[in-house]
Amino acid sequence: MFDLSQLNLKTSYHKGHDDIARDFYLPCMMQATHFDRAVGYFRSTVFIIAWPALKGFIERGGKIQVLCSQILADADVDALEAGYAARADEVIGRRLLEQVASLLQNEELCEPAKILAGLVARGLLDLQVAILRENDLLSAKGRIFHDKLGIFRDPIGHRVIFKGSMNETWTGLASDGNLESVDVAVSWLGPRDLERCDVEEGYFSDLWQRKYPGLCVRPFPEVARTELTSAAPDDFERAFDDFLRKTTSTEPADPRGRVLKPHQELGLASWAANGRRGILAFATGAGKTFTAITAIREALREHRNVVLVIVPDQTLFGQWEKEIRETTADLTPRILRAGAGHNSGWRATLRQWTTPGEQMRIVLATVQTASSEEFRGQLDCGAHLMIVVDEVHRLGSRKHRKLMDDANFGPRLGLSATPERYGDPDGTAAIMAFFGGVLRPRYTLPDAIRDGVLTPYFYRPHALRLEPDEQDAWAKLSREIVRIQARIRANDRTPGLAEKVQNLLIRRARLIKQARAKVQLAVRVISQGYRVGERWLIYCDDSTQLNAVIANLAAAGISTLAYHSAMEGDRDQTLRWLAKRGGIVTAIKCLDEGVDIPSVTHALILASSKNPREFVQRRGRVLRKAEGKALAYIHDAIVLPSRLDSEKDGDERRSDPITSGELARAIEFATYASNPASATDLQQIAVQAGLDWHALVGLGVEDAED
Repeated sequence: MFDLSQLNLKTSYHKGHDDIARDFYLPCMMQATHFDRAVGYFRSTVFIIAWPALKGFIERGGKIQVLCSQILADADVDALEAGYAARADEVIGRRLLEQVASLLQNEELCEPAKILAGLVARGLLDLQVAILRENDLLSAKGRIFHDKLGIFRDPIGHRVIFKGSMNETWTGLASDGNLESVDVAVSWLGPRDLERCDVEEGYFSDLWQRKYPGLCVRPFPEVARTELTSAAPDDFERAFDDFLRKTTSTEPADPRGRVLKPHQELGLASWAANGRRGILAFATGAGKTFTAITAIREALREHRNVVLVIVPDQTLFGQWEKEIRETTADLTPRILRAGAGHNSGWRATLRQWTTPGEQMRIVLATVQTASSEEFRGQLDCGAHLMIVVDEVHRLGSRKHRKLMDDANFGPRLGLSATPERYGDPDGTAAIMAFFGGVLRPRYTLPDAIRDGVLTPYFYRPHALRLEPDEQDAWAKLSREIVRIQARIRANDRTPGLAEKVQNLLIRRARLIKQARAKVQLAVRVISQGYRVGERWLIYCDDSTQLNAVIANLAAAGISTLAYHSAMEGDRDQTLRWLAKRGGIVTAIKCLDEGVDIPSVTHALILASSKNPREFVQRRGRVLRKAEGKALAYIHDAIVLPSRLDSEKDGDERRSDPITSGELARAIEFATYASNPASATDLQQIAVQAGLDWHALVGLGVEDAED
C-alpha cells in the first residue's frame, strides 16, 4: 500500500542545505497517486517529467492536474468578463499553439515535450489556464497568478502540501539550479498542519473549479491540445524509458564519472525520506554497491559521519576495499580494516576511530568480526556512526544478530537482492526493525532486464531423474523424515528428534546435489553446445562433483579450467584468461562469493540449493553486462525424484524443499527469459505432481552459517 505517512518529512526544505528533489519531491511522488500543482507558466510544466519517480506514479494510475498562467490583453479579459468566451479562447489558443510549436521545434525541449504530449493524450495530465491582464504585470496593485502550490495525495487520503519559490523546472528542482525553498505541511501530524492542508486543498479546488473570485480559469484550448497530443510517441512506455535514461543524472557521482540510474536515484531518495534508514532490495547486478558508495560519499562530505561498512566474506571484503579506495580517492578518508586477515591493527584503534570528529573515516569489517563481542565492545556508537551492511540478510542469523542489539547507530543502509530470511521469521523481523524496512522501489530481475541493466537470457532447464539406487535411498530417507516429523507433531518429546530430522534432510539433499545424472548432463550439453571462443561456466556443488565433471569431460576430449578456493595458481588469472580467450571454467562457490564474471555468455548450473536466494544469485550473476554480450544462455539441472508423478510418494515429495522449491523457482525464472516457453514443460511436471508452484517459489531455509 502506498502511504505518504511513511515518509519522514521536514517542515521546510532549502536548496543548499537540502536536495529538494531527492529528499522531498521524489519520495512524495513515489507514494502518491494524485498530484495537483498551481504554478506560473505552461512552458515550465514540461520539465515535470524529468524525474524518474513519475514512472511508477503513472504505472499505478496516478493523475496530475496543473493550473498554469497565461497573459492576455485587457480587451481579451473584458471579452471573457462580458461572456464572449469564444473570442478569448481563440486568443489563448493561438498563443498556446505558438508555445507548443516552439517546444516541439526546440532541440533541447522537443523530447520532453513529446513525453508531456503522451501524458496529456493518455489522460494522465490535465491542464487548465489561469488568465491575467497584461497591464496587471506592470501594476503593483494588479493581481498576478504566480502562486506555487503543490498537493500530493495517496490512496488512503493522506496529503502533503508544499508552497514556496520552486517552479516545476529543472533549475527549480536540480541541486545545482536556482536557490529555492519550500514549506511543507502534512495531514496526519496535528490539527495545525491538518488545517493548513484543508485550507490549501480548498484553495486549489476553488481555482480548478473556477470558483475563485477575481480569477478566470479556462480549459486548455483544443487547438493547442490537438497540436500537442499529435506529437505523442506511438510507444509511450519505450519513449519514456529512453528519456529517463538520458536525463536522470548528468553529474558524476564518483571520480570514475559514473552516474546514478533512475532506480538508484529513487532508492537514495526513498532512503533520505525514511530518515536515512532502510534496505535497498536491488537485483543482483543492479548496482547496490555503487548506490551505497554514493550514500557513503554524501555521509562523509556533508554529514561528517563515521561509516562502518560490513561485508559477508573475504572475497567481498576485497571488492569493497577496492571500490571504496577508488571512488572516495578525492575525499581521502582514512580506512580501518577488520577481518579477512586484518586481525591486529583494529583492536587498538577501533574506539578512537569511531568517535565523532572532522577527519573522514571508514571502518571496513566482515560480518563475523563485526558481530564479535570484542568488536562490539570497542565501538563508539551514536548518531554520528553510519552503518552499511552488504548482503544484509546475513545479519539476521543468531550468530550475527547481536550487532543489531545495540541500536545506537545513526544512518543505516542495508543491501540485498532478497533481504528476507527464508524459514527464519525472527531473523527477518530483527533486520526490518533495525533498518526500518525495505525501501521503495524494489528493483527486481525483470526490472533490470527491461531497463537494460542486465543482459536478456535464454533459459534451458533440464529435468533429470535420480538413478534407481539413488531413488531408493531418497524414498527411504523421505519415509523416515515423514515418520519422525509425525512424532514431533504428536508432541513426542524424545530428545534429539529435531536434530535427527535435520540430519536426514541434509543426507537427502546431498542425494539431489550429487545426482550422477548431473555429470552426464554436463558432458552432453558441452559436447553438443560449446563452440570455440565462447565463454562457458559449469557451476558445481562441491569438489567431488567438480572433479567428476572435469574427468568425464576430459574423457570426451574436452579440456576445462578449474576455479575454487583450494586450487593451485592464481584464481583471478583464470577468470582473466576466460574473458580474453574464451573456454570452459568448472567452478564451485564463485557465484555465491560475489565474484564478478560478466564475460561469461553460457552457464551450466549443476549445484542445487535449499535457499531461494542462492538460486536467484547464481543465475543472476551470469547476466551481468559486458562488451559484445547481447544475450546470456543458462542451462539448469533440475533433479526430480524418479516417481515424482506417482501417488505413492505424495507426502514424501512435498516434504522436500529442494525438489519442489527449486522446480517452482525454475518455472518463475523461465517466465522472465527471452524464451518463456521454456517454462511449459516444467509447469506440466508441477501440475502432474499436484504442486502449486506459485506458493512454493519462496520455499526453503537459510544455510546454518548464515
